[in-house]
Order: sequence, then structure tokens, then C-alpha cells
Amino acid sequence: MPELPEVETIRLQLEQKIKGLRITGVEVLNRKSFIGDVRDVKGVRVVGVRRRGKMAVIEFEGGTCLAVHLKLTGQLIYREKNQKGKKVEGGQKSEGPFAVEELPNKFTRVIISFNNGGKLYFNDLRMFGWIRVVRDIGEIGEEKLGPEAIDEKSFTLDYFRKILAESRKPIKLVIMDQEKLAGVGNIYANEALFDARILPARKANELSAKDIKILRDSVLRVLREAIEHKGSSDKDEAFRQITGEKGTHQSHLQVYRKGGQKCPKCGRVIKRISLGGRGTFYCEHCQK
Repeated sequence: MPELPEVETIRLQLEQKIKGLRITGVEVLNRKSFIGDVRDVKGVRVVGVRRRGKMAVIEFEGGTCLAVHLKLTGQLIYREKNQKGKKVEGGQKSEGPFAVEELPNKFTRVIISFNNGGKLYFNDLRMFGWIRVVRDIGEIGEEKLGPEAIDEKSFTLDYFRKILAESRKPIKLVIMDQEKLAGVGNIYANEALFDARILPARKANELSAKDIKILRDSVLRVLREAIEHKGSSDKDEAFRQITGEKGTHQSHLQVYRKGGQKCPKCGRVIKRISLGGRGTFYCEHCQK
């Protein structure tokens, strides 16, 4: 599932492309993928695009919004008028269910058209994702989310100490809890804990004050670096930028999905266990 860096990448790119444009039409190809009345957004002007946790929120004049959750396999691909999709290196078209050279394709669920002739395609292989018309921003469940994991003003050291002191759960599960910290998922929880040299299974309330500060710094650093690299396209390559291109941060991952490989810091073997039903990767020598 796309996490904070992937959705933030989409947010930044979408705002650059569609801010100030008006929606001229919404074609819903799969009813399950679009919640609400298309008439509520037809003709309205985009005033901005923001992100809350793992959701992108397209904001319109008058206060109406489109909340978008990509879930496991969702994509938002933008095409200018008459623009063709880019080919991969070597000039060959990419293959598989997440290829986006030809749009719409059989996985396109919603098409949003703009007054400049551009189109935004919502593709979703497994159809868990959704676009929802929201008249009141509170409808997206924003109040249930914790502070943004890249917002130093709300994700403070005092706040982090407090939520960790209240939990005996493994630290990895706590920083993945969206009600405590919004935006961190499995990829970046693994990476931040490795960066901080903290074992994922350690109980949250047993971390020292020094460990807590180091981990907060690691969360911020890992997420910001991933945004700079335009997110991670996992091995299924579902995540794409709005251009259709993959993210590049997967080339910079230290431990995620590297079980059995050598630790980049010490050369010992990276271990894999399951925590909360999610694959968890760590170096037992580097992380304590």
C-alpha cells in the first residue's frame, strides 16, 4: 500500500498539474470505485491538493473535496491533452497489470476530465481503493488520525514520548498505528527502525529517552529521503507517479524485503519475522 512518501509525491505532482483547472466531466467505469454524486464536482475549480495520512484530498472552491485512497493497487495517472504514455528504458512498453502506457486500460475505474483537455485516470487492479465526494472535510475521518509523521510541529518529541510510554506493543506496530502517527506503513517502519538501530519487536514503553529521540529523527529523515526519490515502487510495481513512471526509492531501501541478504552496515544476514501479520526485516547485530 502506498505510504506517506508515495501519496505526498502524488500530491505535489497533482497540485502542479490541476490547481486552477475546472472539472468538465467524471466517467465512472466501476461504481464501487466512486462514492458520491458526480454532479457535485462537475464544473468546480480545483483550489489545491493536500494529503492526510495515506489519502490525497483534491480541494475545490466552495469547500467540496474529492478524497482518494489508493489502498493496495490504486494509481492516479495524469495525461495532458493528446499526451501519450512514456515508454520504459530501451523503448519497450512495460508489461503486466500496472503498465500505464495505454490509457484507459482494463483496470481504469474512473476518468476525470479537465477544462484544459487533460484527464486524470484512477486505475485499480484489485478495486480496494476509492474516490469519495466529501462536502465536509470531517467526513474523511481525519479526526481519527494522529499527527503527520513529517510534521515536526505536531509530531513532537514530547508527543512521541507520551504515546510510546502508554504502549507495551512492539515499537514497529506503534509507529504504524495511524491513530498515533499518520502516514507510516510497513516499508518505512522497517527502514526507520533500521536507521535508528532499534529492534522492531522491542516494547514501545521500554525505549530509553535517547532511543526515542533517535527514532523520531530517523522517521523524519527516512520519509523525507523517500519523498525526494519520489516514493518506492515495490516489487509488484503498483505505485506510479502521476506521469506513470515508477518511484526510485526502492533502490535506496536498506532492509525492507531483503531477508537473507547481507546487512548494508555489518555484512551479516538480514532476518525476517512477522509482526502484526506484516513482514518485518532487521539485522540482529545492528539493531538492539
